[in-house]
Amino acid sequence: MSETTAQRLIHPAHAQLLQAARAERRALVQALAIEADWRFHDGPEWAARYWAAFGDLRRDIDSAPELRLGAAVAPRQAWSPLEPVESDQARAIFRAVLAALHPQVAPRAAAADTAGLWSLTVMAYRAGDAARLRELLAKAQTHAAAARLPEDIVELRREHDRLASARAIVDRRLAELSQQFPFNLRDRLDDADWVRRQRLGLRQVLEFVAPPRRRSAQDDRQQVS
Repeated sequence: MSETTAQRLIHPAHAQLLQAARAERRALVQALAIEADWRFHDGPEWAARYWAAFGDLRRDIDSAPELRLGAAVAPRQAWSPLEPVESDQARAIFRAVLAALHPQVAPRAAAADTAGLWSLTVMAYRAGDAARLRELLAKAQTHAAAARLPEDIVELRREHDRLASARAIVDRRLAELSQQFPFNLRDRLDDADWVRRQRLGLRQVLEFVAPPRRRSAQDDRQQVS
């Protein structure tokens, strides 16, 4: 069959569906990258900044989930984020490997990843190791062919729907995370006035719930006299 004949046999909706599938894949990659940023870098940084601002008001680390988390991240109160250039490079490389090997983005490529490159990539990204990420990206590029979208329109439609469903699930996770500590504070911690008001409110709450101060024997004698 000649190339011209083969081109005529392509379903008329194929190009539009291929474009839609690519858009869903890009959206899924972006959502998964944001989730990784929040969990591995931004979240610990926001938590550390919160406890740097409010940790001195902590009374009992067992009294609330937020305080237990505060105790867990206490060693990160001096959290030092990557330099902007290093951070941008690490994020770009991580996103490229994610697009090539993440099981939800490219399941066929992930199945062929017998060396565990995706797990190694996650470990390197959590550590902020840009040099290691570059090495892994070079190895991940060998799986590019397996990451291509299918040509058959039935399989392509199925893959489009799978990507859309996966993207919606990640979007819901991000929406839930955005309402939880410390992700719900990401736009607050740079507001000095908000921090001041919160510290004042926390002091008032702690004073209200504090047990009555035990009077000394001298206080009792003074009251009797």
